[in-house]
Amino acid sequence: MVKVAIVGFGSRGRMFGRKIMADDNVQLVAVAEPVQQSRELALEFGVAPEMLFADADAFFAQGKICDAVFICSQDAQHIDMAMKAMELGYDICLEKPAAVNIEDCIAIRDTANRLGRKVMLTHVLRYAPFYQNIKKLIDDGTLGEIVTINQTENIAYWHFALSYVRGPWRKMADSSCTIIAKCCHDLDIINWLMPSKCTSISSFGKLFHFCEEKAPEGSAQWCVDCDSKTRENCLYNAYKIYPQRMNTSVVGGTARLKGRDIYDILDSKEDVIGRCVYHGENDAIDNQVVNMNFDNGATAHLTMTAFSERCYRYIHVHGTKGQIHGDADTGILHLTVYGQGETQIDVNKLTQQSLNDGHGGGDYFLYKDFIDYITNDSPSFTRTTIDDSIESHLMGFKAEESRLAGGKVLPIE
Repeated sequence: MVKVAIVGFGSRGRMFGRKIMADDNVQLVAVAEPVQQSRELALEFGVAPEMLFADADAFFAQGKICDAVFICSQDAQHIDMAMKAMELGYDICLEKPAAVNIEDCIAIRDTANRLGRKVMLTHVLRYAPFYQNIKKLIDDGTLGEIVTINQTENIAYWHFALSYVRGPWRKMADSSCTIIAKCCHDLDIINWLMPSKCTSISSFGKLFHFCEEKAPEGSAQWCVDCDSKTRENCLYNAYKIYPQRMNTSVVGGTARLKGRDIYDILDSKEDVIGRCVYHGENDAIDNQVVNMNFDNGATAHLTMTAFSERCYRYIHVHGTKGQIHGDADTGILHLTVYGQGETQIDVNKLTQQSLNDGHGGGDYFLYKDFIDYITNDSPSFTRTTIDDSIESHLMGFKAEESRLAGGKVLPIE
C-alpha cells in the first residue's frame, strides 16, 4: 500500500484526493490546509482527525510519515515546501509551476538530483489523449517534418476574472507571472511536440482590459456599492458570476468559499471576490503572445487571451506532409494529409477515460503515472520530471523577460 499526503486541499488537492480514494493500492494519510472548511473536508476522504494539519510546517514537523506528498499550494510556496519535503525523504508530485523564478526551479532540480528524490511536475496536457494522438502522428511521420505549431489558451472571461483579477494570481509579484502561472502547460506541450529545441523567444502583452481606464460609468470599488443598473449589465457582476460558477466549477481559489454564504461575503466586503474588476489591485496580464524559434528552423506561436466564452485550448500543427488542428475541449482532431483530403479523429472514441475528467482525461493518467513512477519507475513517454520541466519553465520566464523589454528577442541558453 502506497501512503501519501496532500499539502494544499483546494480544487487541485481535492482532485488528487478523489483519484486516491478510487485507487485500492494508495491511501491518503495526511492533509495540510490552512482554510478550516477545506481542511475538514479531508475527513470525507478517510483522513484521521489527528492527521489534519493547519499548515505545511505542522505537517513537516512530523518527519517522514508516508511515501510521497502532493504539493498543491500557491505558486510562491512551492520552493519552501518542496525543499522541506525532499530533505525529509519524500518523493513529490509538484503542481505547476515548479517555482516563481528560474533560480528556484533549478534549486529544486539540483536538490532532487543530489538527494535522489523523484519529483514530477503536473504538466497534465501531455497525458490528455487529445495531445497524445497528435504526438503519435508527429512521431510516426504522418505530418512530415514539423514546420510550425500554433497553440491558443482561451482562458474564458469569467475564469480570468475569478483567478487573475479577483483570485490568488491577481498580483504577479505575490504569485508568478501570468504566462508561467497559466501557460506553462502550453509551453510544455509545444516543447514536447516539437522534435527540436527552442533557441530564442520573444513576447508581447499587457493588462488590456481589467484596469480603471476601462471601468464603466457608475462603477465603484466594490460590487455592493456599484450603481444598480451598471452592475446588472456588467459581465463581471460578482452577485451573478460567483453563485453561477460555484455551482459548476471551483477555480480561482474559490474552493475556500465552499459552504459559506456568498452574498454575505459580498455584502460585507470581506473578500477580494467582491472587488470591482476595473478598480482592483490586479496586474496579471490578460493577453500575451509568445514567438519561439527552434534549432532546426521550425517556429511556434502561443496566444494567451482572457477574452473567450469558453475555457479551452486550440492547436494547429503544420508539417511538410500534412497538418492537424482541433479544439481540445471537444476532442475532435482534423487531420489533412496533403493531396488526400481531411479526416476527423474523434479522440473520445479512442479512450475509455472520460475527456471530461479534468484536462481532457489528463488528470487521471498523470496521477497513475506518478504512482507508477514512485513504485515501479517503468518507462513513460509522457512523464515530466523536474529535469524535463526546466526547459519549458525557462521558455516561460524568458518570454516574460522579453515582454518587459518590449518584445526583445532573447536566446534560450
